[in-house]
Amino acid sequence: MIKKRFEALDAFRGLCALSVVVFHMHWIESITELDFFSGALVFVEFFFVLSGFVLAHGYGFKRELDFKSFMKSRFFRLYPLHFAMFIFAFSFQCIKFFAYDYGGITFGSEPFSGNFAFSEIIPNLMLIQSWTPYTEHLSYNGPSWSISIEFYMYAILFMSILFFKSHKVISWLMISTISYILLFSGSDVLLNTVLRGLSCFFGGAVAYLVYTKISDLRPTYVLGSLVETILIVSVIFSVQSNIQNKGALCSILFILTVLFFAFESGIVSNALKNKPFQYLGMLSYSIYMVHGIILLYLGALFKVLEKVLNVKIRVMTDTVEYTTLGNAFINNIAVFTIVVLVVFISHFTYKYIEVKGQQLNGICSNKLKSEIVR
Repeated sequence: MIKKRFEALDAFRGLCALSVVVFHMHWIESITELDFFSGALVFVEFFFVLSGFVLAHGYGFKRELDFKSFMKSRFFRLYPLHFAMFIFAFSFQCIKFFAYDYGGITFGSEPFSGNFAFSEIIPNLMLIQSWTPYTEHLSYNGPSWSISIEFYMYAILFMSILFFKSHKVISWLMISTISYILLFSGSDVLLNTVLRGLSCFFGGAVAYLVYTKISDLRPTYVLGSLVETILIVSVIFSVQSNIQNKGALCSILFILTVLFFAFESGIVSNALKNKPFQYLGMLSYSIYMVHGIILLYLGALFKVLEKVLNVKIRVMTDTVEYTTLGNAFINNIAVFTIVVLVVFISHFTYKYIEVKGQQLNGICSNKLKSEIVR
């Protein structure tokens, strides 16, 4: 019997989410400029791989699977937090509008322009912003671009189970393989965002099938520790490297990493089962979704402080806007403080938005059952 929860993989989700947080911060002479964190955006591929693995585990081989209940459960898992963060992003544009219109204060760009244009509202509310060439996938709450991709991956997964039945795994392998080929060839048949999701998500689903076939071949502690260490070193090296087709190559490595760490047989996976790592894993979705909004508001605060204190805090270099409070030590303290703030706020968004959303799903399901009984 395959276990229901993969604790080491949960911990990875939390660590990857924190790495993405640091990636999006640009502080002069700080850890944010280390090669590893500069390349950490590729961990979004890891999220796709892990989601495919976990969804294949939870739903891929169920005998009875109802599309409405399946999509409803996934909707209530993702959408409440997405919607809440959208409201904060929209509210920020309202603040910019009134500050610009009545106080002549600007925050670098006009309100409701660019990624925050009115035309991007409906695509964001429908979670389709990453699926069309006519929408901006990084609009409003930027990190939600991957949630846009992931939500509809669920529907594609369900259709593959429904239509291909005993051959569903072949369909997963075909979807992933073709998507990888298109990525490596630079094809524009589908958007890059879509190909990244398809290749990784269904690659993760195939990895789960492989795991079910070899789950009895659990490595020894020594062998498991050796392979886990090699995989971790490989991931670190790959993330901080600057190679062609980095995202696609790293995602293949992520598939292997997820597959092997599912066994939880070595020293690294045992360490990842400790409470701090499990706590981060629990908050990972909130950490990922909340941090963009926090950085958005902090950026505005720094611009206000620049004007009030008449000091330079934000520095534009090429296309990247850096932040500095004077020296490397203080900047690193600021980075650490912001990460702690993100985790702190994520604790409450998890408790009062994520959990409540899932409870709402349960309430809706119970009402539906009672109506059927009547």
